[in-house]
Amino acid sequence: MFYDNAVFMSLMFIEKVAPGVELGAWSMDESVEELFSCNAVSVSLRKEFVAVRSAQRRLEVASVHALVCHIFGKDMEIRHDGDGKPCLCNGFNIGISHTKGCAAVIVSEDKEVAVDVEYMDERVERVVGRLLRDDEKAVTLFEKILHWCAKETLYKLYSADHLALSEMRLLSIYGDDGNGVITAENLRRNDVLRLKYKVVNGFVIVYAAL
Repeated sequence: MFYDNAVFMSLMFIEKVAPGVELGAWSMDESVEELFSCNAVSVSLRKEFVAVRSAQRRLEVASVHALVCHIFGKDMEIRHDGDGKPCLCNGFNIGISHTKGCAAVIVSEDKEVAVDVEYMDERVERVVGRLLRDDEKAVTLFEKILHWCAKETLYKLYSADHLALSEMRLLSIYGDDGNGVITAENLRRNDVLRLKYKVVNGFVIVYAAL
């Protein structure tokens, strides 16, 4: 599959973050038409767009597929289970997230995976009142966004549980403004697990593999 240099530059990174687990991010700098014209997305994807009316949603879908193309060397059909959790037609598990300007994907053949991406800005203040439990503390904007991303990631990882915000608790955050580890708990199951985060070009990405 051929990609011109302009589209290739939209690939922020792809890296192996654990045995059998790859994480990638895509900068949504181009239009859907540009992605198609440069063969960054398979022609078969055009059929999916018949039911997608929003231009922004089309760009999100196309960007995710372009990123999947880069990970596997070809486009893959993305399916969803009864809880809305995505999976790939080749049997791999996949986690998907997108925000203004960025799409993120995490894939694994044998692990449950999830990811969330958000850009750093004050809009988190609108949800922080219901986001945080009384026994959680987030003072800085960065800490609040980490709580937001971590709970979104947990919700996706345990999709069958349909967790409420109050059923997820962050126990600790260790790291700097580039990379780190978040210890979090699914209170319904009493499961404690480690999430990881990284910050790239102003985007905060939290991911997990179970």
